[in-house]
Amino acid sequence: MINQFLAALVIGAATAAPSPTMLPPIACQTEDDLFELLNAADRRDRKEAARLTAGACTPLAGVHYELVGDDNGVSTIRLFPRQGDWASSRLAYTLDEMVTGD
Repeated sequence: MINQFLAALVIGAATAAPSPTMLPPIACQTEDDLFELLNAADRRDRKEAARLTAGACTPLAGVHYELVGDDNGVSTIRLFPRQGDWASSRLAYTLDEMVTGD
């Protein structure tokens, strides 16, 4: 009976574990940075995820962006520090599911 309880507990914990795609919407300077962030989230390596988020990756909340293209689940977007400011815009990479339909 205890073994059944432990098995149920392990299965419950495994199914409740957050996936890398449950990160808040975020974009990274390169595809490699994006994949490193997703791997860190998958490993639950908060230190590495924080390092990437502080440098190579930017949360998309409140940021103006435009979809440029997508390939195999990765979207290329153009980030605008201010809406319509093309001179200081830059390309970034995110997962298709993190991009809203705007």
